[in-house]
Amino acid sequence: MNTTSARYRTMTVARRALIVQRVLVDGWTSAEAAAAFAVTERQVDVWVTEFRRSGMTSLRRPPGKIPVAEFVYLMIMRLVHGNASRIASGLRRLFLRERPPRPLPPQRFNDDRRSRD
Repeated sequence: MNTTSARYRTMTVARRALIVQRVLVDGWTSAEAAAAFAVTERQVDVWVTEFRRSGMTSLRRPPGKIPVAEFVYLMIMRLVHGNASRIASGLRRLFLRERPPRPLPPQRFNDDRRSRD
C-alpha cells in the first residue's frame, strides 16, 4: 500500500521548509533528510527541485502541481472531452475494418403462437 500521499497530507509547510533547509543550507544528503523525517528520498528530491525552481511558494502547493502544466492538462482534457465522440468514431474506423453485421429483427412464425386448446 502506498502511504506516501497520506504522509504528504500530514506534512506541514514548516516541516517541508525544514527538510529543504537541511538539504540546501546544512548540506545533508537527500537520503539523510528522508531517513530523519520519515519520507521517501524521491519526495525530498522533488521538494528541493521545486524550491530551487519557484522558491517559497513551492512549499505551499502539492508537488507536481505547476500552474503551467496544470493549465496545459486542463486544455487537453477539454479538447478531448469536447471531441470524444469524434475521437471514438475515428478509433473505431481505425481498428475495425468492416462494420459488424446488424442483428436481424425478431420474426414471428405461425407455430410460435399458443394453441387454442
